[in-house]
Amino acid sequence: MKNTITVKRITKNAILLAMMCVLGMFSLPLGANIKVSLQLLMVFIICLTASHVIDCVIITSLYLLLGLLLPIYAGFAVGVTPTFGYVISFVIISPIIFYLNKIPKIHPVLRMIIACAVGLVVCYIIGTIFMMLYLSFTLEKTLMISVVPYIPFDIAKITIAILITLLLPKSVIDDQKKTKKQENNQETIEK
Repeated sequence: MKNTITVKRITKNAILLAMMCVLGMFSLPLGANIKVSLQLLMVFIICLTASHVIDCVIITSLYLLLGLLLPIYAGFAVGVTPTFGYVISFVIISPIIFYLNKIPKIHPVLRMIIACAVGLVVCYIIGTIFMMLYLSFTLEKTLMISVVPYIPFDIAKITIAILITLLLPKSVIDDQKKTKKQENNQETIEK
């Protein structure tokens, strides 16, 4: 029984990583130096639907490592680029979003909004600092290039991630509860 749960969890994580790699590559140019990708949308979806915090960290870490060798970052970029700080932030914000989304006694939608908003702010901070150092830009210039134009799109990504999470079957999201219940049942049967 436990092996079946593990296989399902690994399969789910592999699918989420593959989706992040594929969707993260493509970016939509919306003007001078403004390209919107779906990387952050996938990070939100992964963190809101993950069974365990380690799953979030593993998926985002593998994405970061694969992107150092393969052109899977936004705009088919590979390796360290000025926006690499944002990719680093995905690994850092994933446990933040995961745990904030587990706060009890808060309406699930409000909980997801808070989790994603806090994760987004931390993502902006890490990405902005990295870009400032990488390009030797001022804080104001970096914010105008890498944060301000993207705020409406990132709010839309949060909204889409929450809608997708709400539309997913409960069995996809409640793996953690199911896993613990099945393990307890298995122990009872073995006794």
